Amino acid sequence: MSDLAKLFREIRLSKNWSIRQAAKNMGISYSYLSILEKGKDPRTGKDSNPKPEMLKIISKAYNYPYEELMKKAGYLNDDNSLTKKFDMHIFANNLKLVMGSMSIEELSKDIYEKTGYQIEPSQIKGYINGEIQPFPGTLNILSKYAQVSTDFWLIHNTEETLKKEKEAYRKNLLKSVHEQLNNEYIKFSLLPDDVKKFVLEKENLVYIKAAMDAKIKGISTNTLNSLIETIANEIKAIK
Repeated sequence: MSDLAKLFREIRLSKNWSIRQAAKNMGISYSYLSILEKGKDPRTGKDSNPKPEMLKIISKAYNYPYEELMKKAGYLNDDNSLTKKFDMHIFANNLKLVMGSMSIEELSKDIYEKTGYQIEPSQIKGYINGEIQPFPGTLNILSKYAQVSTDFWLIHNTEETLKKEKEAYRKNLLKSVHEQLNNEYIKFSLLPDDVKKFVLEKENLVYIKAAMDAKIKGISTNTLNSLIETIANEIKAIK
C-alpha cells in the first residue's frame, strides 16, 4: 500500500465515514475509492495513480489541502519546484538517450506498461522538441520508468552514465527492500510465540484474511469477539 493510499484511508477514518459514505460525498463509486485506498487496481495489478483532477475532488470532499495530496502523489516536490536549474535541451537529450531506438509511440506505451502512468506521445514529442517543460510529477514517473534518480534529467548524460545510474538505482531499491524486510522481521519477532505459530501455518490464512476483511469493513474487535462467542455457543448447544 502506497503512502497516498494510506493517507486516503486515514483521512476517511478520521472523519468516521464509511467507504460508501465518502464515495457518495465525492460523487464516485465506492469500489473505485476502495481501489484508491488499496493503492492498486486488482484488475490490472498496477498502482491506482489518481490524476490531479481526482485529487482535487478528494481534497474538496475531505477538506484536505490539495497541494499536500499532489505532493504525496508525486506531482509536486515539497517546495513545489525543482531544486536545480532545469535545462530543456539537456532534458530532451537525456530522454532520447533513455528512448533508444524506440519510437515516441512505443516509448509512451512502454512507460504505461511499466509504471501505470500515461504520458501521451504528443507530450513526449513536446519534451523532445523543447516545447514543454515537464511537471515535477512527470519527472518522477520518467525516473521510475528509466530507473534513474530525478537529478539524472538535470545534467548531461551518456550511455555509460545511464548504465551507472541504473545500477545505483537498483542498489538503492534493493537496500530499501532489505531494510523493509528487516523491519517487518523485527515486528514479527516481537509477536507472542503462539501468534507466530498461528500465522505461519498455511491453513490459518483464511482466518487471517477474514480478520483483515473485518478490519477493512470497520468491524470492531469487540463486535467480532462477541459474534464469535455467540456462534461458538450456538454450535456448543447443538452438540
